[in-house]
This record gives sequence, C-alpha cells and structure tokens, in this order.
Amino acid sequence: MTPREAKAFAAGVEAARQAALAAAVMIETRADANEIRQQAAAAALQGLAAGLRAAFLDSQAEPDPIRRAFAAIAADLSDSGTIECPTCKGRLAWIRDSHNGHVHGQCETEGCLRWMQ
Repeated sequence: MTPREAKAFAAGVEAARQAALAAAVMIETRADANEIRQQAAAAALQGLAAGLRAAFLDSQAEPDPIRRAFAAIAADLSDSGTIECPTCKGRLAWIRDSHNGHVHGQCETEGCLRWMQ
C-alpha cells in the first residue's frame, strides 16, 4: 500500500469507528435504552469501535509478530520452510496445508510463537 493509500485507509477506518460510537450513543439515549437488546447493541458497537482501533489504527506503527510471520510466509510460494522468528530471532518452521491452504507454524524456542489455523 502506498503512503497515500494507507492514509486513506486509516481515514476510512476512523470514520467507521466514529460512526459506530455515534450509533452506540444514539442507542444509549433512546427511550428503551434500558432494554437488554439495546444495551447489547450499544456494547457491540463500542466493541466494534475498540476493535477497529486495535486492529487497524494502533497497530499500524508495528505489526504484531504473527502478522510479520504471516507476511514473510505469504511471500514464499513453497509449501513449507523456515523463517527467522520475528519475536526471538530463532528458527520458525512452517507448513502450508495442500488441502485447504492453512498455515501452521512453530518456533524452535520453547514458549515462543506457535499457531495452527
């Protein structure tokens, strides 16, 4: 993504976040705001806003280790391999399932990155 596209994307995410917060406030000020379904809807919208911030806005500076590992693996067209672990700099072995394309990975360092899609 170019810097201009990244800025436009971030602006769109922020607009969606603000819209979710505004909708939550509107629900909270309704006459039936004390009903459980209205409270659940407001909470869900607030959760959406928090999730958008955490997933797209706060994390733009430095992606989490799993995302960095996935980016490195996505660039490799083979079915398996090893990359440098983005957390501990050890060896992270991965394999792509030929049936469904899911990627499984595990760092050689005990207690470090490990996942199974």
